[in-house]
Amino acid sequence: MTTNPLDSDTVDVLVADDEPAARDLVESILEIGGWKSPVLACDGREALQILETATFDVLITDLDMPRLSGDELIPRALELQPDLTVLVMTGFGTIDRAVDLMKKGVYDFLCKPFEVEKFLVSLERARERVLSLSEVRGIREVVAALMAALESKDQYLNGHSSRVAHYAVGLGKHLGFDRRQIKTLEYAAVLHDVGKIGIHEDILNKPGALTDEEFEEIKKHPIYGRDILAPVSFLKPCLPAVLHHHERIDGRGYPEGLQGDDIPVLARAISVVDSFDAMNSQRSYRQALPATKILGILEEVAGTQLDATMCRIFLENFEDITGISTRAGVQSG
Repeated sequence: MTTNPLDSDTVDVLVADDEPAARDLVESILEIGGWKSPVLACDGREALQILETATFDVLITDLDMPRLSGDELIPRALELQPDLTVLVMTGFGTIDRAVDLMKKGVYDFLCKPFEVEKFLVSLERARERVLSLSEVRGIREVVAALMAALESKDQYLNGHSSRVAHYAVGLGKHLGFDRRQIKTLEYAAVLHDVGKIGIHEDILNKPGALTDEEFEEIKKHPIYGRDILAPVSFLKPCLPAVLHHHERIDGRGYPEGLQGDDIPVLARAISVVDSFDAMNSQRSYRQALPATKILGILEEVAGTQLDATMCRIFLENFEDITGISTRAGVQSG
């Protein structure tokens, strides 16, 4: 596994080509660039067998190979190792084929006959992507640690954040959000309650109704959450959603009393699914609410507490988004 800082000589590379001369040339270019010696495969099938037993950062593959072509290898390789950075070696092809390969997950193309300088530029871009993915994995580990700490502190949040994230992604897809928005939405939804780390456990786990003073303290958790996450540059796009997920369409929410479209769109999406999961979860002072009651409440608060369009989309696609059948009744997942 690669670690930061990520130098070329720490990146694990697999080269697949049925021509020995091509494999040797790629190995030589990697050596010139100061890269770690690659593992060599004589065709796509051997490369796939290697990927089934070892983890790599970069796959450099030819397309036209016996037994298993590059076109067949690439999707199977990415299924095994989704973070793999794939570079394709090709001496010919069309724009249509290139577009198709990009859709399959290819990161860059290396044209034969190879020009060493251009090859090294492509490798450097690949290294930068590997570094970026390594940083993302590190952030994911930090997020997981934060949420584990929070869920150990608040017994009622066990699984809540992951469910809200799952529902939010489903809602985002039905709302037509692009891939970048959905990824930001997912992280923001996972982290929306992280500020509760700053709230005293006695308040978080109180079995009965909160006093006005205690509720005022609870209302600070979106601000605490923003402040906790603000130093992490990767998570900056999530901050508006984390800060504003308790705002209301009618302006009676917190922390800033924003209303309508002034509330960030991702915050509005999280509010819908967060409200659903809160009602669908058991508390010390009540059971999870019945399905018909939850869906009815969401209809009632659409346009006042929650975004009306998002509520409608959520209700219309409820089973697809949540995986819960209303015929079987709603229950906490």
